[in-house]
Amino acid sequence: MPATPLLRVELLTIAFGDAPPVVDDLSFVLAAGESLGLIGVSGSGKSITALALLGLLPSGARILRGHAWWLGGSAPVDLLTLSEREWRAYRGGELSLVFQEPLTALNPVQRIDQQLREAIPRTKRADWQSALPAALEEVELGTEGTRILRAYPHQLSGGQRQRILIALALLRSPRLLIADEPTTALDSITEREIIALLARIRDRHGMTMIFITHDLRVLGQITERLLVLRDGKTVTVGPTKALLRAPDAPYLANLLAATFLRPHQTAAPAETSPPLLSVKELSVEYVGSKPWPWATPPRKVAVRNASLTLFPGEWVAIVGPSGCGKTTLARTLAGLHHASTGTIMGNLGPQAIQLVFQDPFGSLNPSHKITTILGEVLRVHQPKLKKAALLTRIHELLEAVELSPGEYADRLPDALSGGQRQRVAIARALAANPSILICDEAVSALDAPLQRGVLDLLARLQTERGLSILFITHDLYLAENRADRVIIMDNGEIVEQGPTKEIVAAPESEMGRRLLAARGR
Repeated sequence: MPATPLLRVELLTIAFGDAPPVVDDLSFVLAAGESLGLIGVSGSGKSITALALLGLLPSGARILRGHAWWLGGSAPVDLLTLSEREWRAYRGGELSLVFQEPLTALNPVQRIDQQLREAIPRTKRADWQSALPAALEEVELGTEGTRILRAYPHQLSGGQRQRILIALALLRSPRLLIADEPTTALDSITEREIIALLARIRDRHGMTMIFITHDLRVLGQITERLLVLRDGKTVTVGPTKALLRAPDAPYLANLLAATFLRPHQTAAPAETSPPLLSVKELSVEYVGSKPWPWATPPRKVAVRNASLTLFPGEWVAIVGPSGCGKTTLARTLAGLHHASTGTIMGNLGPQAIQLVFQDPFGSLNPSHKITTILGEVLRVHQPKLKKAALLTRIHELLEAVELSPGEYADRLPDALSGGQRQRVAIARALAANPSILICDEAVSALDAPLQRGVLDLLARLQTERGLSILFITHDLYLAENRADRVIIMDNGEIVEQGPTKEIVAAPESEMGRRLLAARGR
C-alpha cells in the first residue's frame, strides 16, 4: 500500500527582482513519515525552497508560479497562498524549521528558558514549568537542564545551541520538520551526534523530514530519498543509497568525487633539515570573568604543554573537536595571543607566519574593494612600491589564487562567493610572502566542490612557493586526504601525533578513535 502524501510541490519558481529564477520549476512529492534529502552546492536553491515552504521568503524574493499543497488536513491547502494570519495555524504546528546558524537564529540577549517559553502555544503556557524540562529531554540535554535554561546562547557549545534550535522546532509537535544545514558549522563528532539525534526523534514520533545539506556524507545516515538541485533545477531524484552507490547524473557523480576524496599519496618531506618551527611545552591561559565583584577571576587553560615541529614544505593537520584549543594554538603561533609558558623557536623572518581565518566574510573589510584589501598588506611589507608596481603585484596575487584581476579586483567582499572570498583571504596572507601558512578551518563552511578547489589551490601554492602548511580542522577525513602528519588535540592538550597513515590506521588516543569513527567514509 503506497504511503499517504503529506506535501506536494508543483513547478515552484522563485526569483529576486528581474534576475533569473533561483528555484526553477521544482516539483516533488513527500510521503508521510518519509525523510527526503535536498543536496546541492551553495546557491542551488535549497534554503530558499525551505523558506518558501514556511512562508518566510526574504524581501525581494517573488514566487513567480507554482504550488505547495499541504495534504495533512481535511482538504488540500496551497501553502504559497496563505496570509500571515493563516500561517499561524501551520507554522510550528504542522511544519517547522531548524535554521542553519543557531547563533543567528537565537536571541543573544534572552536566556534559553525565555526563548523556549515564547515558542509554547498560548493554550499550554500555564504548564511551561513541566514543558521546558521535557523539551530538553527530547533533545537529550536533560542532565544539564537547569544550567542550560538559565544560560544565554553564547554560553553554550555549538552542539548545545543546535539542540536548542531543534527543541524550539519540536515544541508544537510538527508533522513535517525541515532541517536546513543543521550540522554545517559543527565538528565531525558533534555532527554525528546531531544526525543520530534527529534520526531518533524521527523514529520516535513517525515524523516526516526534509534534510538540507551540501554534504553527501551525512545523507545516507538519515534520508531515504535524495533530490539533487543545481541552479534551482532538479538534476535527479531517487533512493539515497542507490544514487550514492551508482549516480545516474554526471553532476551527482562530480559531487561524489569532490566529497569522497582519495587518500593522500604524496611522500612527506624528509626530516633531514632543521625544523622550520619548533614549539616546546607551550601553554596559553585566559583570565575569566569574576563570578562576584570581590572574587578572584578564574583562569582557564586553553592550551596545555603543547609541543610540535613543522618542517620545510610539510603539511601538518591539527585535528580535534570544537573547544579543544586548536584555534588558540594557531593564533598564538601567529602572534595574536601571548603564550603563558613555553617556547616558539624558528629560523623565520618578520611576518613569516600568516593566518588564513575561518570566516573570510568576517575577516575581510566589507567596505573595501579587493584591490584595497591586498594593497594594505603590500604597503606594510613593501612600502617602497610605486603605484604601478603595487597594482601589478595585486594582480599577481589574484592570479596566484586563480581569480581574474579584471573581474574581481574592484569587487567588494559581498559580491564574491564563499570560495572566492576564501581565495582572497589566502591571497592576502601570501602578500606578506610567508614561509608558514596557518589555515584555521579554512574550508569548513564550504561545500564539497569549493572545498576541493581551495585544497587543491593550497597544495599547488605549497609546491610552487615551498610553503609549510599548518592546517587546523575538526574533520579527520580532510586531514587524511591532505596532510603528511596529524596532530590530535583534546581539552587543550596534544594527545597524539604522527604520520597520517599511522594515525588513521590505528589511533592510540580515545579522541583519535572518536574522530576516526566520525570521519564519514
